[in-house]
This record gives sequence, structure tokens and C-alpha cells, in this order.
Amino acid sequence: MLFHPFYTSEHYPPLHRGQARSSEEAPNVLLCLVRGELPSSTRGLGWGWVLLIIALLVGSAFFNASHAQDLLPRSTPETQGISSAHIQEFMDTLMRDTRTEVHSCIVMRHGHVIAEMYPQPWRKDYRHTMYSVSKTFTSVAVGMCIQDSLIALGDAIGKFISLPASSTRNVRAITVRDLLTMQSGIPVDTKMRIHETEWLKAYLSKKPTASPGTRWAYDSIMSYILSAIVQKATGKTLMDFLQERLFHPLGITDALWEESPESITCGGWGLYIRPEAMAAFGQFLLNKGQWQGKQLLSLSWIDEMMKPQSVNGRYSYHIWQTKYPGWAEANGAYGQFIFIIPEADMVVSITQCTSKSAPIQEWIKTMLVDKCQAYTLPPSDSHISFSDYSLPLAKGEKASPTRLDSTWYTLDKNPLNWQGISISNNADTLFMHIRETKEKTYTITLGHGKWIESEFNALPYYNPAFQGNFSNLPATWHVAGSYGWTDTTTLNIQLHWVDWLTSASLQLRFSNQGTPTITITPHETGKSQDILTYPL
Repeated sequence: MLFHPFYTSEHYPPLHRGQARSSEEAPNVLLCLVRGELPSSTRGLGWGWVLLIIALLVGSAFFNASHAQDLLPRSTPETQGISSAHIQEFMDTLMRDTRTEVHSCIVMRHGHVIAEMYPQPWRKDYRHTMYSVSKTFTSVAVGMCIQDSLIALGDAIGKFISLPASSTRNVRAITVRDLLTMQSGIPVDTKMRIHETEWLKAYLSKKPTASPGTRWAYDSIMSYILSAIVQKATGKTLMDFLQERLFHPLGITDALWEESPESITCGGWGLYIRPEAMAAFGQFLLNKGQWQGKQLLSLSWIDEMMKPQSVNGRYSYHIWQTKYPGWAEANGAYGQFIFIIPEADMVVSITQCTSKSAPIQEWIKTMLVDKCQAYTLPPSDSHISFSDYSLPLAKGEKASPTRLDSTWYTLDKNPLNWQGISISNNADTLFMHIRETKEKTYTITLGHGKWIESEFNALPYYNPAFQGNFSNLPATWHVAGSYGWTDTTTLNIQLHWVDWLTSASLQLRFSNQGTPTITITPHETGKSQDILTYPL
């Protein structure tokens, strides 16, 4: 990781490394011109062409420089009215608590990033899956369509979607507002996305158990239908629409969003963005839809989003109210959060991989919000840094037995959906060879006392039943691994899919015959499963 506390401005290597090269060549051309020479690579073109090349190179340099900038301005905590000591306490609490597995945390005040943390092996330039934080982006798209008079809250969904002939009167009565507030009246069916490919038809063919607007039930398919409505109303997918109207103005250039078998942006889940893009989105909401002097979304829509709108009492238009009046919270499974806190002019974004609930709201209130001052504080005497933060490495020693001979073992059914495994070693580095299918294998490199990252095109595990039902996923994925030997027969392995969310612990126990038993513990569930292995 890299925590650059307050004022750093880093390039994002995966996005800009290749682009920057052209601008670096510009000084060579300029130097030749100062000497009164034509650069050797341009002789024969004439001075007019050379000057044009120079203009393009200089323009490219400025263009690339602008894109390499962080999305948000940086400042020190004290400049924005809060002490570094309180920031330190908050970050330390996040990292110390056993109920959290923090991948990133960004704290903003008065429109400036005053602290950011990316514990190893995470990096700021990695996208993270948002889960249901995606829903709040969908709400913004709906608000923009209402602003453009393309959609109205009271519109029945049949205005935009062809309803099955079997749909009931209550289905025909469902409105855009009912979907935004999770009050369609149709019973929740979380397995539908696994077994069906025509999601709209499958959902709208169900018989409601309540009249629209009378019963609250959280269901991501309602967000998916809103995405379909935006697509029908605008002629663009939800993703393409937001690229133009939100992401581009905010400077977000590398977002991805999963699509369904119907080629519709998923809406309720499946958005991949960087942590800083999360924070920028939170600041956009805190700014009441304004960005860099432009009103991208109407003030009235933001105001309505921040009020309770459902019979649930806490849910609004795809965003939650918190226990603290005036706050709003976009949240996603396994600990993804954007907190919008008007009373302190503050935004806090957090990404995690945990199935446990920690009192993060309370920590933000007591350690940050309650400590904010309305004036600038004296500069801190000490420079704080969280660059040594790391998620827990595998426990144990580096020494390994000589039995690691790359023998392949067949695996029983397991949470990772792996068919086979093999372990080999080289000095203090271990290699875990994975057979995902008969035709597909790949290798994860493991470091001792450090994280080593591997890249491959195998999907992260989460629910194999969903895999293959979605498109527009990243082309490659990265996993960081570490290992340690508890004793000569027990190998511990920690894995983190660092550009997604999933993580897992593995413990291999070798018998006298060399056939190991594996215990796999996915971190997001915390449930261990013993897996028997069989030599091939």
C-alpha cells in the first residue's frame, strides 16, 4: 500500500504509463530546435510539420498531465479544521478491529482529501466492486432523466417495458417511485438471476404479495428494472448514460459495470470504480449535484434523495438514512460505504471484505465529526503516515519441507470452485498451481512476510452459479498471496483478489503419505470447510 496522507499527487500506472511516453519525447525535439537543427526523425518533413509535431507533443504532455492528476484536491487535516491525531485514531481503529478487513479509506472535508489509506496489498489505482453502492449511482441516473423530462416518478413501468401478458393489475400499477423505494410488492427471489436469462420477464411474471408502495422489501432486481427504464428512455445503457452525464464530468475514466444476459447494465450491483471515484461521487452528492460550478443534477432531486421515502423509514431513493439526522449512506455488501455528512461538510468512503458488522458510523461520529472545528488549526508537529498498514499476512516460518514436488491433487467440491491444486517452491517463494477446469490452469505466487501479486484471466470466486451470466467484466484479475509454515506439515496461505473483493485463508496439512487435507475459509463468510485431496 500506499497511504499518502494529504498532499500527494500520483499517476495511476495501469491507466497512464503508456500514454506518458509520448510526452517524454517532446524535450528532445525542442532541444534540437534550440540548436537550430531538425530532429533526425523529422528531416525531410520541413519546419511546418515539425512545429505541428511540437504542438501536438506539448498538447499531449498537458493532456496526459491533466489525466494523471488525482480526481480530488489534497490538504492537511489541520488546514481543514481537524487534528492529525484524530485521523490517526480513526484509521488505527479501522485497522485494529477484528470485524473489519479494510481495503481503502478516504476522508474528505471542505472538498479536500485530508487522509487516505490503502493497506497492503491494496493500491489506490485498483478498482473495487461496489455491490449495492451501485444502486445510488442508478438513482442519480433516474434523477437526471426526470430532470430531462424523460421519466416521471409516477410513470407506470409499462410505459417503458413490455409487460408479460400474464402480469397482474398490481404489476401494471408499479411506478418508478415504487422501484426507487423498494416497494414493488413482488416477492424477493435471489436465485432468479442464476436460473433465468430473461430477467425482466421472469420478475414481472411473478404475482405480487402486496400492493405497490405499501410494503418494503430490498431487492436488487428493482434497480435492474430502473436501469432498463433509463436505457429505454435515453436510448443508451445506464453505464453509457452515466459515462456522459456523471463519470466524464467527475474525471472518472476507468469505471466498469456488469451487464445482464439481456445487455442491460445491472443497476443494483456490478459497478467497479476506484476508491477515489467513490469519494468524488460522495462529494458530488454533498455538493447537492454541483461539480466544478456546473449543476449536473437538480438540487431538488438531491434533497428528495436525502429524505426518508419508504415505509421502511430509513430508505430513500436508493440511499439510506443513518442513525444521525442529516447523514446519508450508500452501502454495499461486505462493507462498502460512502457516508455523506453535511453537518461537518465531510465525506468518508470505505471499501472492505467482511461479513461482520462494526460500529463504523459511531467511530466516524465520535472520532471525526465531533472533533471537527470551524477554523484552521496550527500545523501538526509530526507527519503521520499509514504506509506500513497491511492486511494480516499468513502466519508461520519461511522454511518448507522438501516434499513440495509439484504433485497435483484433485479437490473435493470447495468454495473456490477449484478442481485441483499443486504446490512448488523456489528459495523463499512458493507457487500454488490451480486447475480451474480440465483445460485451464494458472499459478499464484506466494511471498513470505510480504505480498506477491499475480495476474491471470480467471474470475475471482464468489458464487460460481453467477459466473457466465454476466458480461463487461475486467479482462484480467490480480491476486496477492503470502504463506507461512506453522510446522513441517502445516502450510498457511492468505489470498486477496486485490482488484475485486474476495479473500480467503487456506491451511494445508500434509500427512505422512504426502496427501494434504485443505481447510478453506472465505473471509466474507468466515465459514471454514475441510477439503480432501486425492493424488492424480
